[in-house]
Amino acid sequence: MFDDNLFDKAFNLFSRVEKQDFEYVYRGYFTHNITKKILVLADSNIQKSVERSTIQKRIYYIMVEGLQNITRHQDDLENKADKYPGIFAIQKRKERYYVTTGNLVLNAKIPELKKKISKINSLEKDELKKFHKEVLRAGVISNKGGAGLGLIEMSRKSGNKLVASFELVNEEYSYFYLQTQIPTTKKEKLDSDVQDLKLRKSLISIKKLHLSLIIENIILYFNGFFNQGNLLSLLAIIKGRMNMSITTIRLSNVMVEMIQNIIKHGAERSEEISGAPGVFFLRQKDNSDFTLTSGNYVNEKDAANLRENLTFINEKSDNEISEYYDKILLDIELGDSKKSGLGLSDLRIKSGKKLEYSFHEMGNGNYFYILQTTVVNLKK
Repeated sequence: MFDDNLFDKAFNLFSRVEKQDFEYVYRGYFTHNITKKILVLADSNIQKSVERSTIQKRIYYIMVEGLQNITRHQDDLENKADKYPGIFAIQKRKERYYVTTGNLVLNAKIPELKKKISKINSLEKDELKKFHKEVLRAGVISNKGGAGLGLIEMSRKSGNKLVASFELVNEEYSYFYLQTQIPTTKKEKLDSDVQDLKLRKSLISIKKLHLSLIIENIILYFNGFFNQGNLLSLLAIIKGRMNMSITTIRLSNVMVEMIQNIIKHGAERSEEISGAPGVFFLRQKDNSDFTLTSGNYVNEKDAANLRENLTFINEKSDNEISEYYDKILLDIELGDSKKSGLGLSDLRIKSGKKLEYSFHEMGNGNYFYILQTTVVNLKK
């Protein structure tokens, strides 16, 4: 039933993210409310993996500035940013965090951005502090970040240079990628050339991932740890991306079930962070129907139960699955939704489509479980 090509794409996306040590990746439209929820999700993971509070605060501050940078540029682009959504990623490699943002900018603004970043990168620590004071005294900071105060602060807080890249989209716009790194220990500072190389390697991996998301028409993408604690924040992000309509209400309901499916069945694979690592993304090409995909690890026993339940559910007609769902709710003996397939039955009913799925054997009794369904776009 499952399209092997779609399975490969979903699995390869998640594998690429995990192998590159990405702790958190989000692609979609950014609003001030959504950025707040992103910060809550990302910060909860960082607090559990970084012991020193001073480092936590530095990482948090850089995330704030990076996200504000995205929303500033979005405000300049009107509806274009909705068609070309931005990306935010946190990557941890050994004892360093990498914070990366990507967003659409006007080509006319690129020379000024390059000038600001070049100026900031040319200054040593004391010089940068002095420059920061000069900018404040000059009083030329605006709500759009006029003199690059946010960029200065990102460099100061990280103690490292900023790495920027501009990828041409068309004659009017380009994608602006900005990245910095934050060491999590007091170890000796790396040589500047080594720092630059590490940053650029990390940025290349982000750009490749971003390109894959664009090619596959993925309009909303989240990779990270799923648990009950961050479920509400994640749902707020998803709902904040949509305008209310019958389609988006159905879409939100299906999203809830799919995310709960990850939390319920996902195998925990981290000693530092509570929750199940997984991926969720939403695809839509032009104005077509929405395709929702989730992926997460499951153990061998859960894989067997899920496969049995999914086969059973997909063999039922729409009326039969509705009757079966009602029976589960009334039958105390089948009240365990994990065994009865209550959540999956609900997902089938809410989407109105059969569920596509696949299990990829990972070894050591673990499988990577892909679940996919479609929600019809009534606006077509």
